[in-house]
Amino acid sequence: MDITFSIAAMHVSLPPRVMPGSVPDGTEVFAVGDIHGRADLLSACLDEIAETEREPGTERVIVLLGDLIDRGPDSLRAIRLALDTDALTRADRFVLLPGNHELMLLDVLDGVDPALWIGNGGATLMDEIEGEWRRRPWSDSLRLLNDRLPDGFADMVRAAPSNTRIGDFVFVHAGLDPEVDDAVHLDRRRPVDDRHWAWIRHEFLTWQGGWDVESETGARAVGRTIVVHGHTPALRGRLTGNPGELAPLDGVDTHCAVCLDAGAAYRPQVGWARFWRDGETTLMQIHATYDAQLDAGWLP
Repeated sequence: MDITFSIAAMHVSLPPRVMPGSVPDGTEVFAVGDIHGRADLLSACLDEIAETEREPGTERVIVLLGDLIDRGPDSLRAIRLALDTDALTRADRFVLLPGNHELMLLDVLDGVDPALWIGNGGATLMDEIEGEWRRRPWSDSLRLLNDRLPDGFADMVRAAPSNTRIGDFVFVHAGLDPEVDDAVHLDRRRPVDDRHWAWIRHEFLTWQGGWDVESETGARAVGRTIVVHGHTPALRGRLTGNPGELAPLDGVDTHCAVCLDAGAAYRPQVGWARFWRDGETTLMQIHATYDAQLDAGWLP
């Protein structure tokens, strides 16, 4: 079932800022935070990216930070847009990183009890799959889910990495664990727990000791490494067009991190950012795209 929404897509941005780390020369990166079924806003974000001018010879990389699906009204179209991201944005490279919602969906497709996923927003995706699914045996609903997910999406998520590192920037859905070696923490096949790379919150969000690793001691240190993530909303209020409202997304100076979850699970607004070189300097600009006509009333 396709759902079409008419929105008044608005964009708001912080001024560009200098970053302590660098992206590779000749590279620009766009990272998009949690979508949660807001295909309309994802489409508007991708249009903005496509219209952004770039220097000749610059490689354009698009990173989706996960949680495309669930809670919002149009997860299926969000998936289809993700599958076409490279073409829609004229990207040279596209990376989809799994969020915890994509991982829960994979578990359900593999036969795990669906209760956790359904209770965490999966019910809205199932409503798109088949409006009467609650009245069916789950085995029938699961068959419909497998049949009606856009072709290639489950395979793309299964093959996706836990993270991608571009220059001094680590892109991951939820975050790093300051007490665990990054290679161990970011193992794509590690068992899920509260400190998993797609689920971690407190230990990551409260850490202010930096994400560089001292070569001699192995200790964490503040330096060039910046973690770009989603998962935990940095914004809880409704965007009104004031650029200052985006300030909580920029945690570079305090936490060596950038959070691009603008609260899509609660309100129709999506965070994203561009990282690029200007000579020897790397700049970042944080943006948000939001629906000026709607507040939280679209939530189930």
